Amino acid sequence: MIVGALAGLILCFFISVPIQFAIILIIFSAFSALAPDIDHSSSKIRQIADFTVPVFSLFFAFFSTCSDFSCVVANWMEIIKTALIFTGVYAIIMIYLKPKHRGITHTILFSFIYGAILFFLAGWYFALAGFVGYFSHLLADRHIRLI
Repeated sequence: MIVGALAGLILCFFISVPIQFAIILIIFSAFSALAPDIDHSSSKIRQIADFTVPVFSLFFAFFSTCSDFSCVVANWMEIIKTALIFTGVYAIIMIYLKPKHRGITHTILFSFIYGAILFFLAGWYFALAGFVGYFSHLLADRHIRLI
């Protein structure tokens, strides 16, 4: 996390963001530096993800379906179904298709995929901070592979 935070700090210096936003990006970069270890069942990021994926799936399903709380009653089945699909996909990947430690998640290709996902979910700044944090983990591990 320290290496990811340092990488995020350097990024924020080069892209010149306001200090309040820089703090958020640095913290995000630090947590993104944990992401490559999601393939290890006892890693901190895996423990965090196992708890937060269902919660964030529910929030994502709600906000992608409703613009306010008044539509929850009419769309509750669609919200639950979408949240269960996202949680189920995560569970299938982590339980049945579990990548080996320091496998696909420790590649430059996957760091770009991570950045692309963040770009579509949160925009350029978070995509850059996430990519920099993720890639800093690969550099710190000195285990860099293209694919």
